[in-house]
Amino acid sequence: MMARGLVLMAVALGVAAGTPATAQRAPAAGDPAASIKHAPAVTRSLPPIVFFVAKGEPNACGVGCREWIAAEGTIDKGADDRLRALLQRLGGRKLPIIFHSPGGLAATGLAIGRLIRQRGLTAGLGWTVPAGCDPKQRREPACDKLKRSGRDLVAVLDTGYTLCNSSCVFAFVGGAVREVEAQAVLGVHSISFALKHVDADGRVTRTPSPMTPAVERKALELWYGKIGAYLREMGISQDLLAAARAVENERLRYLTREQIAAFGIDRRQSIESLWWFVDQAPGPSAVKVIEENRAGTFRKDILRLTCRGSATLRLWFERELGTSSDRPPARLRVNASGGSILLSAPFKAGPSGDHGRMELRFADVPLSLLGEAAFTIEAAEPAGDLGESAPGSAASFSPVTVRNAGPGLGDLSRRCGPTGVGQGVPSERI
Repeated sequence: MMARGLVLMAVALGVAAGTPATAQRAPAAGDPAASIKHAPAVTRSLPPIVFFVAKGEPNACGVGCREWIAAEGTIDKGADDRLRALLQRLGGRKLPIIFHSPGGLAATGLAIGRLIRQRGLTAGLGWTVPAGCDPKQRREPACDKLKRSGRDLVAVLDTGYTLCNSSCVFAFVGGAVREVEAQAVLGVHSISFALKHVDADGRVTRTPSPMTPAVERKALELWYGKIGAYLREMGISQDLLAAARAVENERLRYLTREQIAAFGIDRRQSIESLWWFVDQAPGPSAVKVIEENRAGTFRKDILRLTCRGSATLRLWFERELGTSSDRPPARLRVNASGGSILLSAPFKAGPSGDHGRMELRFADVPLSLLGEAAFTIEAAEPAGDLGESAPGSAASFSPVTVRNAGPGLGDLSRRCGPTGVGQGVPSERI
């Protein structure tokens, strides 16, 4: 009994070792080993989870959405009570709840999930950056203080950087609707009983449980039973629990999009991210990722709009290829209210980071494209005077509809100008 009193029942912090500074990327397709990362024994502590109302520009958190509940930090004891207090203040308003959390206490994660299911809330993923916070700094004491002020905050939702690991996944699946952003991932591993120590610099050191092996095994089975019952309650496959149990607690496995759909977490067959802003070469840009189930496998389209002057953008369209029959026709075009513009012929094919073989095309488009509600990319008749033969027929390429929603478009519009000229491959006369 004394040993039990010393133990902190937790899903370990679950911070992904080596997570990129700008985004947490999905594992390479067909490479299960690539999805497993070490969760370090010593990590930098994230503060206890805070819940606050964030307000952004129109469509900041999705089409027709500009307000959300931000859930930021480590899931600790009492976090469900803090969320309950906020929901009571909101009365009947049903705002989506957007998670950015490395995990924390398993029991509290389940309580949060049940609470948001009772309220019928939509759950999403993203990092909320209030006005006055530096979007290039992942931790700022002044920003942490602002988030805990109890005030509604003007903010931007960065869906290019997501973190939802360990017990955050249990909280997330409590959503009445669950939207795993394109390119976002969920990290899982087995639970543990662990002691933790936080030093003056915020460094967290985990040490093994003082329980005897036999006592710990019984306790683990008890908690896995509770988690399994919770997942059934939420309509989630027990395969999620099996996937988590198969990974050592000191490691972390990122679920593939196929698993996310198969486990019932997010069954959509086509997922489109919001546009997010990226300020790096080849110039100020807005980036979007679309993940689509094509012939049983989710593949990606990556779109980038880059400043090229006060009136022009360069649209980059990168498509992940599967079999040869999945390859687009020789020519594609962009359709908007102002007319059609041909994309270049593909000039790059090959692996790209975590993706498979990619094919890249581009076109220069007017800045007014940012004001469109949506535009489409579709097959164009092969241009006979170019002497090309189409690898596939026009009918083999389903049109891609691109919604213009997300904070990245506003940032890009403000940044584009005479000096905001993107560099890269020279324009092709098409």
